[in-house]
Amino acid sequence: MRPPHEDRNLGAALLAGLVCGGLWILFVTTILDVVRPGALTVPTIGLGAVAGLAVAAFCWRPGTSRQVWGRVALTVGLHALAMPAAAAIAFGATGIWPPPETADLDLSVDVFGRRLVGAPTTVRLGFGGFVVGLLLVVIGDRALRRRVPDRRAGRPSR
Repeated sequence: MRPPHEDRNLGAALLAGLVCGGLWILFVTTILDVVRPGALTVPTIGLGAVAGLAVAAFCWRPGTSRQVWGRVALTVGLHALAMPAAAAIAFGATGIWPPPETADLDLSVDVFGRRLVGAPTTVRLGFGGFVVGLLLVVIGDRALRRRVPDRRAGRPSR
């Protein structure tokens, strides 16, 4: 039987799953649209759904409210930190695909009506993902860090 202060938070798990599933769809679309324009297909959405369900299952473990929300922040932050890598891969792929002799060097990608690859928006996504991801990882780490009681003073130490 669980201690009374530990509980599962379905809302937190669903929020983490939705955000991380959406990030996976954005990653895959950003990278694959260089090779195959209009890559927002059923497999891409399926990958986002599977990733979202896996994250929701991970975050739906029992714990205190601080632990649950710390796990959510850490998980979403780690996923957001992958956005700069997806942007870099997308920019790198524009140089190697299609082959140079047949290249139509139009580097634009449209995702939900927004131009991504070859545009400043991709740089903003990468930078924003890094900053938000780093912030959420720090918050999640602080929430999950165990406080060891200080034996001398009888209070928790940092």
